[in-house]
Amino acid sequence: MWINVNIASGLNISSRIQHTLMYARTLATSTSRSALRNAPSLEEFMFQRKVKGIYRLVLRQIYKHHERDDLVRFIRDEFKTNSTQRDLQHRKYLLSQGINQINQMSASLGLNVRV
Repeated sequence: MWINVNIASGLNISSRIQHTLMYARTLATSTSRSALRNAPSLEEFMFQRKVKGIYRLVLRQIYKHHERDDLVRFIRDEFKTNSTQRDLQHRKYLLSQGINQINQMSASLGLNVRV
C-alpha cells in the first residue's frame, strides 16, 4: 500500500513516497543550481541583447532591398560564424568590426542602415 493512514498520528507516508519526494526535491534544486551556473552575467546579457537588436535591425532593412536573399544569407553566415566565440572582449571587437562593415555595405548599396 502506498499511503498508510494511522488514526492516532494522522497521515503517515510510506518510505517509497518519502524517497520519491526527496529525489524530486534534490532534482529540482540541482537543476536550478546548474541553470544558475550557466546563466550569463549582466554584461554578457546586455551584449547579447545588443547583438540581437543589431541583427534584427539589419534584417528589417535588408528585407526592403531587392537583393535580399543574398544579403540575408551573408548576414546570417557572418553572425553564425562568430557565434561560437566565448571571449566577451573579442566578441565586442568582432561586433565593432561588423558594425563598420554593415555601415560600409549599406552606404554602397544605398540602404538606410545606421547602427
